[in-house]
Amino acid sequence: MREKWKAFGIPIGITLIFIATLFIHQLLLVKELPHPGWSRSIPLQASFEEKPQVFVDSEDRVHIAANGQVQTMKLNDGLTTSDEEIMKTKITRGFPFWSDGDQFIYYKEGNLVSTIDRQDQVLEEGITGLGTGKHDVYFWNDGTLSLYDTEKKVSIDLHTFSSVISEMHVANDGSAIIQVEKDNTHDLLYYLDEKKQVSEPFLTVDSSPNKKIDGLTFKVKDGNLIVFYNEKSRTQGTLAYNVFKIIAPVQDIGSSMLTGEKVEFVHSQTGQKLMSPGGAQLMTIDGKEMIVLTSEGTRVGDNNSISLYAAPFKKGSSFSAAPVSTTKHVSYPPVKISDEAMVWMNYDGDTYKLTGNSMNPEVIAESTNWSKSSVKEAFNNGVLMMFSSLVTIMTSFYWVLPSLFLLILMYIFKPNAFEKDGISWVEYLAIIIFMFMPISYTQNAMNAYFHVMAPGYLVFPGSAYAVTIFLSVITLVIWKYGRDPDWGSMSGAFYYMGMYMLFYITFIGPYIFNLY
Repeated sequence: MREKWKAFGIPIGITLIFIATLFIHQLLLVKELPHPGWSRSIPLQASFEEKPQVFVDSEDRVHIAANGQVQTMKLNDGLTTSDEEIMKTKITRGFPFWSDGDQFIYYKEGNLVSTIDRQDQVLEEGITGLGTGKHDVYFWNDGTLSLYDTEKKVSIDLHTFSSVISEMHVANDGSAIIQVEKDNTHDLLYYLDEKKQVSEPFLTVDSSPNKKIDGLTFKVKDGNLIVFYNEKSRTQGTLAYNVFKIIAPVQDIGSSMLTGEKVEFVHSQTGQKLMSPGGAQLMTIDGKEMIVLTSEGTRVGDNNSISLYAAPFKKGSSFSAAPVSTTKHVSYPPVKISDEAMVWMNYDGDTYKLTGNSMNPEVIAESTNWSKSSVKEAFNNGVLMMFSSLVTIMTSFYWVLPSLFLLILMYIFKPNAFEKDGISWVEYLAIIIFMFMPISYTQNAMNAYFHVMAPGYLVFPGSAYAVTIFLSVITLVIWKYGRDPDWGSMSGAFYYMGMYMLFYITFIGPYIFNLY
Protein backbone atom coordinates (compact mmCIF):
# COMPACT_ATOMS: atom_id res chain seq x y z
CA MET A 1 0.00 0.00 0.00
CA ARG A 2 2.85 2.35 0.87
CA GLU A 3 4.54 1.62 -2.45
CA LYS A 4 1.32 2.40 -4.37
CA TRP A 5 0.95 5.69 -2.48
CA LYS A 6 4.51 6.64 -3.37
CA ALA A 7 4.04 5.65 -7.02
CA PHE A 8 0.61 7.13 -7.69
CA GLY A 9 -0.73 9.06 -4.69
CA ILE A 10 1.80 11.89 -4.79
CA PRO A 11 1.57 12.39 -8.61
CA ILE A 12 -2.23 12.51 -8.37
CA GLY A 13 -1.94 15.07 -5.56
CA ILE A 14 0.34 17.27 -7.69
CA THR A 15 -2.07 16.89 -10.62
CA LEU A 16 -4.97 18.05 -8.44
CA ILE A 17 -2.92 21.09 -7.39
CA PHE A 18 -2.36 21.98 -11.06
CA ILE A 19 -6.09 21.56 -11.80
CA ALA A 20 -7.02 23.69 -8.77
CA THR A 21 -4.60 26.37 -10.01
CA LEU A 22 -6.39 26.35 -13.37
CA PHE A 23 -9.79 26.94 -11.76
CA ILE A 24 -8.41 29.66 -9.47
CA HIS A 25 -6.94 31.38 -12.52
CA GLN A 26 -10.31 31.21 -14.28
CA LEU A 27 -11.97 32.75 -11.22
CA LEU A 28 -9.52 35.63 -11.45
CA LEU A 29 -10.09 35.98 -15.20
CA VAL A 30 -13.85 36.48 -14.84
CA LYS A 31 -13.03 39.54 -12.74
CA GLU A 32 -10.76 41.01 -15.41
CA LEU A 33 -11.95 43.90 -17.55
CA PRO A 34 -12.34 43.28 -21.28
CA HIS A 35 -10.20 46.36 -21.91
CA PRO A 36 -8.62 48.92 -19.55
CA GLY A 37 -11.13 51.64 -18.83
CA TRP A 38 -14.24 49.61 -19.72
CA SER A 39 -16.43 47.73 -17.28
CA ARG A 40 -17.48 44.16 -17.80
CA SER A 41 -20.87 43.65 -19.43
CA ILE A 42 -23.74 44.53 -17.09
CA PRO A 43 -27.16 42.87 -17.63
CA LEU A 44 -29.96 45.42 -17.22
CA GLN A 45 -33.52 44.81 -16.12
CA ALA A 46 -35.07 44.44 -19.56
CA SER A 47 -35.64 41.24 -21.55
CA PHE A 48 -37.76 40.46 -24.59
CA GLU A 49 -39.00 37.36 -26.39
CA GLU A 50 -38.86 38.92 -29.85
CA LYS A 51 -36.03 40.95 -31.32
CA PRO A 52 -36.57 44.56 -30.17
CA GLN A 53 -36.12 47.80 -32.08
CA VAL A 54 -34.10 50.43 -30.22
CA PHE A 55 -34.17 54.21 -30.63
CA VAL A 56 -32.22 56.82 -28.63
CA ASP A 57 -33.86 60.24 -28.68
CA SER A 58 -32.41 63.75 -28.46
CA GLU A 59 -32.29 63.57 -24.66
CA ASP A 60 -30.52 60.17 -24.75
CA ARG A 61 -33.56 58.29 -23.50
CA VAL A 62 -33.68 54.71 -24.73
CA HIS A 63 -36.93 53.50 -26.33
CA ILE A 64 -37.24 49.75 -26.87
CA ALA A 65 -40.14 48.51 -28.99
CA ALA A 66 -41.13 44.84 -28.66
CA ASN A 67 -44.06 42.62 -27.73
CA GLY A 68 -46.66 45.26 -28.67
CA GLN A 69 -45.31 47.97 -26.36
CA VAL A 70 -42.51 50.51 -26.00
CA GLN A 71 -40.36 50.57 -22.88
CA THR A 72 -38.68 53.92 -22.22
CA MET A 73 -35.85 54.54 -19.78
CA LYS A 74 -33.15 57.05 -19.04
CA LEU A 75 -29.70 55.60 -18.36
CA ASN A 76 -26.72 57.45 -16.96
CA ASP A 77 -22.99 56.63 -17.02
CA GLY A 78 -23.54 54.42 -13.99
CA LEU A 79 -26.09 52.36 -16.00
CA THR A 80 -28.78 53.10 -13.44
CA THR A 81 -32.24 53.71 -14.84
CA SER A 82 -34.71 56.49 -14.17
CA ASP A 83 -37.96 57.77 -15.69
CA GLU A 84 -38.97 54.26 -16.70
CA GLU A 85 -42.26 54.01 -18.54
CA ILE A 86 -44.08 51.37 -20.58
CA MET A 87 -46.51 52.44 -23.28
CA LYS A 88 -48.92 50.19 -25.18
CA THR A 89 -47.82 51.27 -28.63
CA LYS A 90 -47.16 48.60 -31.25
CA ILE A 91 -44.34 49.61 -33.60
CA THR A 92 -44.32 47.90 -36.99
CA ARG A 93 -41.41 45.46 -37.12
CA GLY A 94 -38.81 45.96 -39.83
CA PHE A 95 -39.19 49.76 -39.84
CA PRO A 96 -37.47 52.36 -37.64
CA PHE A 97 -39.43 54.73 -35.41
CA TRP A 98 -39.00 58.11 -33.74
CA SER A 99 -40.00 59.35 -30.30
CA ASP A 100 -39.55 62.31 -27.97
CA GLY A 101 -40.96 60.45 -24.98
CA ASP A 102 -44.54 61.53 -25.54
CA GLN A 103 -45.10 61.03 -29.26
CA PHE A 104 -44.25 58.00 -31.38
CA ILE A 105 -43.93 58.33 -35.15
CA TYR A 106 -43.69 55.15 -37.18
CA TYR A 107 -44.77 53.26 -40.28
CA LYS A 108 -48.12 51.53 -40.14
CA GLU A 109 -50.03 49.91 -43.00
CA GLY A 110 -48.51 52.18 -45.65
CA ASN A 111 -48.98 55.39 -43.66
CA LEU A 112 -46.88 57.65 -41.48
CA VAL A 113 -48.61 57.48 -38.09
CA SER A 114 -48.23 59.40 -34.84
CA THR A 115 -49.37 57.93 -31.52
CA ILE A 116 -49.88 60.05 -28.40
CA ASP A 117 -51.61 58.54 -25.35
CA ARG A 118 -52.69 55.52 -27.43
CA GLN A 119 -54.44 57.81 -29.93
CA ASP A 120 -53.34 57.28 -33.53
CA GLN A 121 -53.15 60.07 -36.09
CA VAL A 122 -52.26 59.57 -39.76
CA LEU A 123 -49.65 62.16 -40.71
CA GLU A 124 -49.07 61.08 -44.31
CA GLU A 125 -50.74 58.45 -46.47
CA GLY A 126 -49.17 56.17 -49.02
CA ILE A 127 -45.56 56.06 -47.89
CA THR A 128 -43.17 53.20 -48.73
CA GLY A 129 -40.33 53.78 -46.29
CA LEU A 130 -39.08 55.63 -43.22
CA GLY A 131 -35.73 56.85 -41.90
CA THR A 132 -35.19 58.45 -38.49
CA GLY A 133 -32.49 60.26 -36.55
CA LYS A 134 -32.43 61.84 -33.10
CA HIS A 135 -34.05 65.02 -34.39
CA ASP A 136 -35.36 64.09 -37.83
CA VAL A 137 -38.08 62.00 -39.46
CA TYR A 138 -37.69 61.26 -43.17
CA PHE A 139 -40.17 59.30 -45.26
CA TRP A 140 -40.56 58.48 -48.90
CA ASN A 141 -43.03 57.31 -51.49
CA ASP A 142 -41.13 55.30 -54.09
CA GLY A 143 -38.52 57.85 -55.25
CA THR A 144 -39.84 61.02 -53.58
CA LEU A 145 -38.06 61.89 -50.32
CA SER A 146 -39.77 64.12 -47.74
CA LEU A 147 -39.09 65.45 -44.25
CA TYR A 148 -41.66 65.59 -41.48
CA ASP A 149 -41.00 68.57 -39.20
CA THR A 150 -41.89 67.34 -35.70
CA GLU A 151 -42.06 70.88 -34.29
CA LYS A 152 -44.11 72.58 -37.01
CA LYS A 153 -45.98 69.32 -37.74
CA VAL A 154 -45.72 69.75 -41.51
CA SER A 155 -44.20 67.67 -44.31
CA ILE A 156 -41.63 69.09 -46.72
CA ASP A 157 -40.70 67.48 -50.04
CA LEU A 158 -36.92 67.37 -50.42
CA HIS A 159 -35.95 65.50 -53.58
CA THR A 160 -37.27 63.12 -56.21
CA PHE A 161 -34.92 60.38 -57.41
CA SER A 162 -35.14 58.64 -60.77
CA SER A 163 -35.76 55.29 -59.04
CA VAL A 164 -37.17 53.81 -55.84
CA ILE A 165 -35.53 54.57 -52.49
CA SER A 166 -34.65 51.34 -50.70
CA GLU A 167 -33.00 52.49 -47.45
CA MET A 168 -31.82 55.55 -45.54
CA HIS A 169 -29.11 55.98 -42.90
CA VAL A 170 -29.57 59.13 -40.79
CA ALA A 171 -26.93 60.84 -38.63
CA ASN A 172 -27.60 62.86 -35.47
CA ASP A 173 -27.16 66.16 -37.32
CA GLY A 174 -29.85 65.29 -39.87
CA SER A 175 -27.49 64.43 -42.71
CA ALA A 176 -28.02 61.05 -44.33
CA ILE A 177 -26.85 58.47 -46.83
CA ILE A 178 -29.67 57.37 -49.15
CA GLN A 179 -29.81 54.06 -51.02
CA VAL A 180 -31.63 54.22 -54.35
CA GLU A 181 -32.27 51.23 -56.58
CA LYS A 182 -30.04 51.07 -59.64
CA ASP A 183 -31.14 47.65 -60.85
CA ASN A 184 -32.25 44.34 -59.35
CA THR A 185 -28.88 43.65 -57.74
CA HIS A 186 -27.36 47.08 -57.06
CA ASP A 187 -28.13 50.34 -55.26
CA LEU A 188 -26.67 53.81 -55.69
CA LEU A 189 -25.66 55.86 -52.64
CA TYR A 190 -26.41 59.60 -52.39
CA TYR A 191 -25.32 62.04 -49.70
CA LEU A 192 -27.85 64.37 -48.06
CA ASP A 193 -26.06 67.10 -46.10
CA GLU A 194 -27.35 68.91 -43.01
CA LYS A 195 -28.73 71.65 -45.29
CA LYS A 196 -30.90 69.00 -47.01
CA GLN A 197 -28.97 69.24 -50.29
CA VAL A 198 -28.68 65.97 -52.19
CA SER A 199 -25.48 65.06 -54.05
CA GLU A 200 -25.11 63.06 -57.22
CA PRO A 201 -24.53 59.29 -56.69
CA PHE A 202 -21.04 58.49 -55.41
CA LEU A 203 -20.98 54.73 -54.78
CA THR A 204 -22.56 51.53 -56.10
CA VAL A 205 -23.30 48.77 -53.57
CA ASP A 206 -24.74 45.27 -53.90
CA SER A 207 -28.38 44.69 -53.02
CA SER A 208 -29.11 41.14 -54.21
CA PRO A 209 -30.46 38.48 -51.81
CA ASN A 210 -27.08 36.70 -51.80
CA LYS A 211 -24.92 39.80 -51.46
CA LYS A 212 -26.09 43.07 -49.98
CA ILE A 213 -25.24 46.00 -47.77
CA ASP A 214 -26.05 45.27 -44.11
CA GLY A 215 -25.77 48.58 -42.29
CA LEU A 216 -23.84 51.80 -42.78
CA THR A 217 -22.24 54.48 -40.62
CA PHE A 218 -20.75 57.82 -41.63
CA LYS A 219 -19.58 61.20 -40.41
CA VAL A 220 -17.89 64.33 -41.73
CA LYS A 221 -14.48 65.11 -40.22
CA ASP A 222 -11.84 67.62 -41.35
CA GLY A 223 -13.79 68.29 -44.52
CA ASN A 224 -13.94 64.61 -45.50
CA LEU A 225 -16.92 62.30 -45.69
CA ILE A 226 -16.00 59.03 -43.95
CA VAL A 227 -18.25 56.05 -44.68
CA PHE A 228 -18.03 52.51 -43.33
CA TYR A 229 -20.54 50.00 -44.66
CA ASN A 230 -21.12 46.36 -43.81
CA GLU A 231 -21.67 43.72 -46.47
CA LYS A 232 -23.31 40.35 -45.98
CA SER A 233 -22.95 37.63 -48.63
CA ARG A 234 -24.05 34.04 -48.92
CA THR A 235 -22.11 31.48 -50.96
CA GLN A 236 -23.28 27.85 -51.06
CA GLY A 237 -25.18 28.37 -47.82
CA THR A 238 -22.23 29.98 -45.98
CA LEU A 239 -22.60 33.52 -44.68
CA ALA A 240 -19.67 35.93 -44.88
CA TYR A 241 -19.40 39.42 -43.40
CA ASN A 242 -17.03 42.18 -44.48
CA VAL A 243 -16.57 45.89 -43.79
CA PHE A 244 -15.66 48.48 -46.44
CA LYS A 245 -14.78 52.15 -46.17
CA ILE A 246 -14.52 55.24 -48.32
CA ILE A 247 -13.00 58.62 -47.48
CA ALA A 248 -13.39 61.59 -49.82
CA PRO A 249 -13.62 65.40 -49.56
CA VAL A 250 -17.22 66.49 -49.02
CA GLN A 251 -17.08 68.98 -51.92
CA ASP A 252 -16.09 66.15 -54.28
CA ILE A 253 -18.91 63.78 -53.27
CA GLY A 254 -20.96 63.02 -56.37
CA SER A 255 -18.39 64.32 -58.85
CA SER A 256 -17.26 60.75 -59.58
CA MET A 257 -18.04 57.19 -58.59
CA LEU A 258 -15.93 55.90 -55.71
CA THR A 259 -14.85 52.36 -54.85
CA GLY A 260 -15.10 50.90 -51.35
CA GLU A 261 -11.90 49.62 -49.74
CA LYS A 262 -12.14 46.41 -47.74
CA VAL A 263 -10.82 46.80 -44.20
CA GLU A 264 -9.78 44.25 -41.60
CA PHE A 265 -9.68 44.27 -37.83
CA VAL A 266 -7.07 42.49 -35.72
CA HIS A 267 -7.28 41.61 -32.04
CA SER A 268 -5.21 44.16 -30.11
CA GLN A 269 -3.89 41.53 -27.68
CA THR A 270 -3.24 38.54 -29.93
CA GLY A 271 -2.80 40.09 -33.37
CA GLN A 272 -5.18 37.54 -34.88
CA LYS A 273 -7.62 38.66 -37.55
CA LEU A 274 -11.19 39.08 -36.33
CA MET A 275 -13.60 36.85 -38.21
CA SER A 276 -17.00 37.96 -39.60
CA PRO A 277 -16.71 41.66 -38.71
CA GLY A 278 -19.97 43.57 -39.02
CA GLY A 279 -22.21 46.19 -37.46
CA ALA A 280 -19.44 48.79 -37.71
CA GLN A 281 -20.37 52.16 -36.21
CA LEU A 282 -18.42 55.39 -35.90
CA MET A 283 -18.68 56.69 -32.33
CA THR A 284 -17.03 59.38 -30.26
CA ILE A 285 -16.23 57.72 -26.93
CA ASP A 286 -14.48 59.62 -24.16
CA GLY A 287 -13.55 62.27 -26.72
CA LYS A 288 -11.91 59.77 -29.08
CA GLU A 289 -13.03 58.67 -32.54
CA MET A 290 -13.73 54.93 -32.41
CA ILE A 291 -15.10 52.21 -34.66
CA VAL A 292 -17.35 49.89 -32.66
CA LEU A 293 -18.13 46.59 -34.34
CA THR A 294 -19.30 43.02 -33.77
CA SER A 295 -17.20 39.96 -34.53
CA GLU A 296 -16.75 36.35 -33.47
CA GLY A 297 -15.52 35.86 -29.91
CA THR A 298 -11.97 34.60 -29.41
CA ARG A 299 -11.97 33.44 -25.77
CA VAL A 300 -12.46 29.97 -24.38
CA GLY A 301 -16.13 29.02 -24.47
CA ASP A 302 -16.87 31.65 -27.15
CA ASN A 303 -18.11 29.07 -29.65
CA ASN A 304 -20.62 30.75 -32.03
CA SER A 305 -20.68 33.88 -29.88
CA ILE A 306 -20.55 37.42 -31.26
CA SER A 307 -18.68 39.98 -29.17
CA LEU A 308 -18.23 43.74 -29.30
CA TYR A 309 -14.90 45.34 -30.19
CA ALA A 310 -13.70 48.95 -30.39
CA ALA A 311 -10.91 50.18 -32.63
CA PRO A 312 -9.42 53.70 -32.68
CA PHE A 313 -10.11 55.34 -36.02
CA LYS A 314 -6.98 56.05 -38.07
CA LYS A 315 -5.77 56.11 -41.63
CA GLY A 316 -5.25 52.80 -43.37
CA SER A 317 -7.21 49.62 -43.97
CA SER A 318 -6.23 47.65 -40.87
CA PHE A 319 -7.47 48.54 -37.39
CA SER A 320 -6.44 47.23 -33.99
CA ALA A 321 -9.64 46.31 -32.12
CA ALA A 322 -9.94 45.63 -28.40
CA PRO A 323 -12.79 43.62 -26.86
CA VAL A 324 -15.29 45.73 -24.90
CA SER A 325 -17.88 43.08 -23.98
CA THR A 326 -17.72 39.93 -21.87
CA THR A 327 -20.97 38.18 -22.76
CA LYS A 328 -20.81 34.69 -24.26
CA HIS A 329 -23.78 34.94 -26.62
CA VAL A 330 -24.75 37.03 -29.64
CA SER A 331 -24.23 40.77 -29.14
CA TYR A 332 -26.02 43.10 -31.52
CA PRO A 333 -24.56 46.50 -32.52
CA PRO A 334 -24.79 48.91 -29.58
CA VAL A 335 -26.28 52.37 -29.19
CA LYS A 336 -24.45 55.13 -27.41
CA ILE A 337 -26.26 56.61 -24.40
CA SER A 338 -23.51 58.96 -23.25
CA ASP A 339 -19.88 59.77 -23.92
CA GLU A 340 -18.88 56.97 -21.52
CA ALA A 341 -21.55 54.28 -21.85
CA MET A 342 -23.40 52.20 -24.41
CA VAL A 343 -26.06 49.48 -24.40
CA TRP A 344 -26.92 46.64 -26.74
CA MET A 345 -29.13 43.59 -27.07
CA ASN A 346 -27.60 40.25 -26.05
CA TYR A 347 -29.32 37.14 -27.42
CA ASP A 348 -28.75 33.92 -25.47
CA GLY A 349 -30.75 31.68 -27.81
CA ASP A 350 -33.98 32.24 -25.92
CA THR A 351 -34.43 35.89 -24.98
CA TYR A 352 -33.02 39.29 -25.88
CA LYS A 353 -31.56 41.04 -22.85
CA LEU A 354 -30.54 44.66 -22.62
CA THR A 355 -26.87 44.79 -21.66
CA GLY A 356 -24.47 47.67 -21.19
CA ASN A 357 -21.01 48.73 -20.18
CA SER A 358 -19.46 51.96 -19.03
CA MET A 359 -16.24 53.79 -18.36
CA ASN A 360 -17.63 55.01 -15.03
CA PRO A 361 -15.20 54.00 -12.21
CA GLU A 362 -18.02 52.85 -9.92
CA VAL A 363 -19.50 50.63 -12.62
CA ILE A 364 -16.05 49.23 -13.41
CA ALA A 365 -15.49 48.34 -9.74
CA GLU A 366 -18.95 46.81 -9.37
CA SER A 367 -18.61 44.73 -12.53
CA THR A 368 -15.55 42.94 -11.14
CA ASN A 369 -17.38 41.53 -8.11
CA TRP A 370 -17.95 37.78 -8.16
CA SER A 371 -21.50 36.60 -8.69
CA LYS A 372 -23.15 33.21 -9.13
CA SER A 373 -23.04 33.61 -12.90
CA SER A 374 -19.36 34.59 -12.94
CA VAL A 375 -18.36 31.67 -10.69
CA LYS A 376 -20.37 29.34 -12.93
CA GLU A 377 -18.67 30.80 -16.00
CA ALA A 378 -15.22 30.26 -14.43
CA PHE A 379 -16.07 26.65 -13.59
CA ASN A 380 -17.41 25.96 -17.10
CA ASN A 381 -14.32 27.53 -18.67
CA GLY A 382 -12.05 25.36 -16.53
CA VAL A 383 -13.91 22.19 -17.50
CA LEU A 384 -13.81 23.10 -21.20
CA MET A 385 -10.10 23.85 -21.00
CA MET A 386 -9.39 20.51 -19.31
CA PHE A 387 -11.24 18.68 -22.08
CA SER A 388 -9.33 20.71 -24.68
CA SER A 389 -6.11 19.68 -22.95
CA LEU A 390 -6.83 16.04 -23.75
CA VAL A 391 -5.86 16.89 -27.34
CA THR A 392 -2.32 17.25 -26.01
CA ILE A 393 -2.25 13.50 -25.38
CA MET A 394 -2.99 12.78 -29.04
CA THR A 395 -0.72 15.45 -30.52
CA SER A 396 2.22 14.71 -28.23
CA PHE A 397 2.12 10.92 -28.37
CA TYR A 398 5.19 10.93 -30.65
CA TRP A 399 7.33 12.04 -27.67
CA VAL A 400 7.57 8.43 -26.49
CA LEU A 401 8.52 6.95 -29.88
CA PRO A 402 12.34 7.51 -29.81
CA SER A 403 12.59 6.12 -26.27
CA LEU A 404 10.27 3.24 -27.14
CA PHE A 405 12.34 2.47 -30.25
CA LEU A 406 15.52 2.45 -28.14
CA LEU A 407 14.01 0.13 -25.52
CA ILE A 408 12.76 -2.31 -28.17
CA LEU A 409 16.15 -2.43 -29.93
CA MET A 410 17.99 -2.95 -26.66
CA TYR A 411 15.53 -5.64 -25.62
CA ILE A 412 16.15 -7.46 -28.91
CA PHE A 413 19.91 -7.08 -29.23
CA LYS A 414 21.09 -6.54 -25.64
CA PRO A 415 18.58 -8.14 -23.29
CA ASN A 416 21.23 -8.50 -20.60
CA ALA A 417 21.14 -4.70 -20.08
CA PHE A 418 17.66 -5.09 -18.53
CA GLU A 419 18.67 -7.83 -16.12
CA LYS A 420 21.01 -5.80 -13.91
CA ASP A 421 20.01 -4.96 -10.35
CA GLY A 422 18.68 -1.45 -9.78
CA ILE A 423 18.10 1.09 -12.52
CA SER A 424 19.92 0.25 -15.74
CA TRP A 425 21.70 2.76 -17.97
CA VAL A 426 19.13 1.94 -20.68
CA GLU A 427 16.35 3.36 -18.52
CA TYR A 428 18.36 6.52 -17.86
CA LEU A 429 19.10 6.94 -21.57
CA ALA A 430 15.42 6.46 -22.52
CA ILE A 431 14.39 9.14 -19.99
CA ILE A 432 17.08 11.58 -21.16
CA ILE A 433 15.96 11.21 -24.79
CA PHE A 434 12.34 11.77 -23.77
CA MET A 435 13.26 14.97 -21.89
CA PHE A 436 14.27 16.71 -25.12
CA MET A 437 11.11 15.83 -27.06
CA PRO A 438 8.64 18.38 -25.57
CA ILE A 439 10.87 21.44 -26.11
CA SER A 440 10.04 22.26 -29.75
CA TYR A 441 6.42 21.19 -29.22
CA THR A 442 6.06 23.63 -26.33
CA GLN A 443 7.68 26.48 -28.28
CA ASN A 444 5.14 26.04 -31.10
CA ALA A 445 2.25 25.56 -28.66
CA MET A 446 2.84 28.93 -27.03
CA ASN A 447 0.81 30.69 -29.72
CA ALA A 448 -1.38 33.83 -29.63
CA TYR A 449 -4.20 32.01 -27.82
CA PHE A 450 -1.74 30.73 -25.21
CA HIS A 451 -0.37 34.21 -24.50
CA VAL A 452 -3.89 35.52 -23.90
CA MET A 453 -5.18 32.64 -21.78
CA ALA A 454 -2.12 31.53 -19.80
CA PRO A 455 -1.28 33.04 -16.39
CA GLY A 456 1.70 35.36 -16.09
CA TYR A 457 4.00 32.72 -14.59
CA LEU A 458 3.83 30.80 -17.90
CA VAL A 459 4.35 33.77 -20.22
CA PHE A 460 7.85 35.25 -20.27
CA PRO A 461 10.92 35.04 -22.54
CA GLY A 462 12.26 31.50 -22.52
CA SER A 463 9.17 30.11 -20.79
CA ALA A 464 9.11 27.07 -23.12
CA TYR A 465 12.49 25.96 -21.76
CA ALA A 466 11.60 26.87 -18.19
CA VAL A 467 8.34 24.88 -18.29
CA THR A 468 9.97 21.75 -19.70
CA ILE A 469 12.84 21.95 -17.19
CA PHE A 470 10.41 22.51 -14.30
CA LEU A 471 8.24 19.55 -15.25
CA SER A 472 11.29 17.37 -15.94
CA VAL A 473 12.73 18.07 -12.49
CA ILE A 474 9.40 17.41 -10.71
CA THR A 475 8.85 14.21 -12.66
CA LEU A 476 12.43 13.08 -12.05
CA VAL A 477 11.98 13.50 -8.29
CA ILE A 478 8.67 11.61 -8.38
CA TRP A 479 10.23 8.89 -10.55
CA LYS A 480 13.23 8.52 -8.24
CA TYR A 481 11.08 8.47 -5.10
CA GLY A 482 7.98 6.62 -6.31
CA ARG A 483 9.46 4.05 -8.67
CA ASP A 484 8.87 0.51 -7.44
CA PRO A 485 12.21 -1.32 -7.10
CA ASP A 486 10.62 -4.46 -8.52
CA TRP A 487 9.83 -2.76 -11.81
CA GLY A 488 11.95 -3.44 -14.82
CA SER A 489 13.73 -0.78 -16.87
CA MET A 490 10.95 -0.59 -19.44
CA SER A 491 8.28 -0.15 -16.76
CA GLY A 492 10.37 2.50 -14.99
CA ALA A 493 10.93 4.48 -18.20
CA PHE A 494 7.24 4.42 -19.08
CA TYR A 495 6.36 5.41 -15.52
CA TYR A 496 8.48 8.54 -15.95
CA MET A 497 7.00 9.35 -19.37
CA GLY A 498 3.43 8.76 -18.17
CA MET A 499 3.85 10.99 -15.13
CA TYR A 500 5.46 13.73 -17.22
CA MET A 501 2.58 13.76 -19.71
CA LEU A 502 0.03 13.78 -16.88
CA PHE A 503 1.71 16.83 -15.37
CA TYR A 504 2.02 18.47 -18.79
CA ILE A 505 -1.67 18.20 -19.75
CA THR A 506 -2.78 19.62 -16.38
CA PHE A 507 -0.08 22.31 -15.94
CA ILE A 508 0.24 23.85 -19.41
CA GLY A 509 -2.05 21.80 -21.67
CA PRO A 510 -5.33 23.66 -20.86
CA TYR A 511 -3.92 26.89 -22.30
CA ILE A 512 -2.77 25.46 -25.65
CA PHE A 513 -5.93 24.43 -27.50
CA ASN A 514 -9.26 26.21 -27.83
CA LEU A 515 -11.74 23.68 -29.20
CA TYR A 516 -14.81 25.52 -27.94
